[in-house]
Amino acid sequence: MTYQLHDDVTQRLKQADADRVRAAYFAQDDARSRLMLLYAFHLELAKVPELVSEPMIGQIRYQWWREAIAEIYETDTVRKHEITTPLRTLLLDGEVPRYWVDQLIDGRERDIDPRPFETLSEAQDYSANTSGVLMKIAVKLLGADPHIAVEHAGTSWGLTGLARAYPYYHQSMLSALTFEEICEAAKKRHKLAKPDLDAMETALFPAYAYTALILPYLKRLTKADFDPKTEAVTYTAFAKQTRLLIAALRGKV
Repeated sequence: MTYQLHDDVTQRLKQADADRVRAAYFAQDDARSRLMLLYAFHLELAKVPELVSEPMIGQIRYQWWREAIAEIYETDTVRKHEITTPLRTLLLDGEVPRYWVDQLIDGRERDIDPRPFETLSEAQDYSANTSGVLMKIAVKLLGADPHIAVEHAGTSWGLTGLARAYPYYHQSMLSALTFEEICEAAKKRHKLAKPDLDAMETALFPAYAYTALILPYLKRLTKADFDPKTEAVTYTAFAKQTRLLIAALRGKV
């Protein structure tokens, strides 16, 4: 089944989650539409902190999504929304475990918690519950039960995202962690994931293709003259697309 997103939703998704969208375009039309709908749902969760002025309001929004997911799995109808209506069919037909979806919502809700991660383990759990779970769902929607390597890869992507966001969060969410330990943890997770990812069937590649960008991101982030507290990493859209094409041709991330 092909899912059609509204044009404005697609545009927002391309702007906010460009790397996953680029990877999704390696899929056939029906598979691509499944991934795009999943990422549009995730964007609804991820953008909550930008829309609210205080955590309590954010909690209300996340609770709205929990109730919508409960309706999807427990009832025959679901509240009307440009995402929830097609999401019901996507999740049920794709046999996505409900606890993964609940885990994703819980993980994203951590974004409105003002407390910093106290340990690297907390940051890794956060990355696993957000990017890791999202990648697991993506693989499931493409017809496979995800290998543990998928969770490692998604967690690595999440940790890389934290490293990229260090200029913005080094005095808040990431204040108890060093930039170096975040990057090192991302590298270790990527190393754990890569052999098994490279052995996975080609049809699943669009669900995790963007992990081919992890090492290039980390290479830029860890250059000797890079200041993680003041600089943002630069990686052009053309360079990213080229890297993804090479990964697709080689069948390796």
